[in-house]
Amino acid sequence: MPGAPFTVAGTRERVSAAGMTPTAATRTFARRAEEVPIARQFIRDTLAGHPASFDVELLTCELVTNAVQHATGAADVTVAVRRRGSVVHVDVIDGGQAGLPLWREANGHDEDGRGFQLVNEIASRWGFLREHAGTCVWFEISR
Repeated sequence: MPGAPFTVAGTRERVSAAGMTPTAATRTFARRAEEVPIARQFIRDTLAGHPASFDVELLTCELVTNAVQHATGAADVTVAVRRRGSVVHVDVIDGGQAGLPLWREANGHDEDGRGFQLVNEIASRWGFLREHAGTCVWFEISR
């Protein structure tokens, strides 16, 4: 996997090492399951007409769901979307204070555990940054 872009959690306009422009759209959601469809709609509205919008929507939904389920101590989840030509970069940021994102292997009829597998299969690049203030899981899709 190529090196992760430089991302600093908590700044208003993050710029990656790849030269991404400042955040095009950012929204913060309460860390509750009923916010996941709202986050999905936010992506749909932000990327209307972009060829990668469906895949970005799916992966963002997976990562927001992970934050809702596992970001112990976080009150909310922030989604930041940046576009540069055919590349879409998404940061999903939570203030959880414990643990790291965990890859799990889903087997057979397991109902969960496929989020990072989907991200790994669909995204061009992805990774995470864990800092004292929380975690940022990011991905990029090129179309």
